[in-house]
Amino acid sequence: MTPAMRRPRHWTRARRRGIAEILGAVLLVGLTLIAGILLWSFRINTPASPPSVGLAIRSGGSNPVWGDPTDCQPRGDWSYPLPAPELSAWRTDWQAQCRPPNVSGNFSLLNTSEIIISQVSATNFLLSDIVFSFVCNNVTGATTLVQGTLDSMSWYPGATSAPAADAPLLGYCGNFDAGGFHNGAFGTLYNRLGMFVPVSQDAQYLQVGDTYILYIHNGGWPLDYGCVVGIYPCPSSGLSPILDADDYHGAPPWCFTTPSACTIYLTYTGTPQTTLATIPVYTLAPPTGA
Repeated sequence: MTPAMRRPRHWTRARRRGIAEILGAVLLVGLTLIAGILLWSFRINTPASPPSVGLAIRSGGSNPVWGDPTDCQPRGDWSYPLPAPELSAWRTDWQAQCRPPNVSGNFSLLNTSEIIISQVSATNFLLSDIVFSFVCNNVTGATTLVQGTLDSMSWYPGATSAPAADAPLLGYCGNFDAGGFHNGAFGTLYNRLGMFVPVSQDAQYLQVGDTYILYIHNGGWPLDYGCVVGIYPCPSSGLSPILDADDYHGAPPWCFTTPSACTIYLTYTGTPQTTLATIPVYTLAPPTGA
């Protein structure tokens, strides 16, 4: 057989090799696509990073006792008994200036420390997912004076007309009882201890500048008006503003005498749950020997 007669067989083998190479390339591309789909389908979802916040503490201030009508007098100091012709006008002024949401009156000023949000790692932290807890320790163990979400403890001075439906009430702080009406601290609204004041009214998310105002008892009872003429019981004898005797305000004095006595916790209950801050109350105001 001549070389010319064998050439077609040579071409046939070449064509077969070419087809095989094409089929191999197609299969390789197909396998690559399948492998990519499988890798995409089985990718690992890494957990979300826990949220974090930065805090700034501002101590040594004072704030009105917003939301407590018994600590508001539209005319400042007074003495008893008021002349009868003044009573009607006095009561009208009190209703206009002292009953929430009208908080423009002359409220008692109490010592305060402010816990200010200075940094937030994200903008979607719901106030309803952040829990404020004030925990007290004494010889019988830990007790919680108050615990509630920030949205349930919000008070916007000049606009808030009523506490939230789920607003927390105060319990006992160790063995401390402030005395006064209504069994001292127990069972009164959270705003006798402090309140959360957001930057903007009706805010849903934590923002830089949001502030928790904590009333302080360190160095004696704050001044307190004690009663409201014709609305809350008043002593029969004449007096000026008295010490805080009608109800309870602020962190107890002994929170500032022992570093471990009282602690504030901010806890995020969303996903992932984490403790945002642990704040010894002792550090919020200098001890004064109270």
